[in-house]
Amino acid sequence: MSTLRMLLPAALACTLFVAGCASTGPSVSPDALTGHTWSLDEATDADGRLDTALTGGERPPIELSFHPDRLGVRNACNGMGGDYQLKGNTLEVGNLMQTMMACEPALMAREDAIKQRLQQPLQVQFDETGNRLTLRNGAGIMTFQQPAP
Repeated sequence: MSTLRMLLPAALACTLFVAGCASTGPSVSPDALTGHTWSLDEATDADGRLDTALTGGERPPIELSFHPDRLGVRNACNGMGGDYQLKGNTLEVGNLMQTMMACEPALMAREDAIKQRLQQPLQVQFDETGNRLTLRNGAGIMTFQQPAP
């Protein structure tokens, strides 16, 4: 029992030390997002499987466009937009407004899938060139690229 009493504080101290050293990554500059259109290149679900709900339908890939404090979403069933905040390397999207058209089932599923992904905080990461954007949360990973001009 006395060994346990001696190890417990050491284990707690070690856990707190490691947690304090954990990093959420460098802050992402809003300028890296704005002024570009980001085209969905790949999407996987929480289990690492291809997310066909995000890539299905007969339209071009989902596109995100960032403006100061505003986000636009194209190529789902309806056009969508809303506010967002960038906190460090975390993207938080506010309420999305959208048009209310009905579309084929695959595009409706695409719209629902992107709305669900965007309503949860997303970790933002760029590749070394800044031309690929990865958004990650508990629902999965979405990778976007800047389309050719």
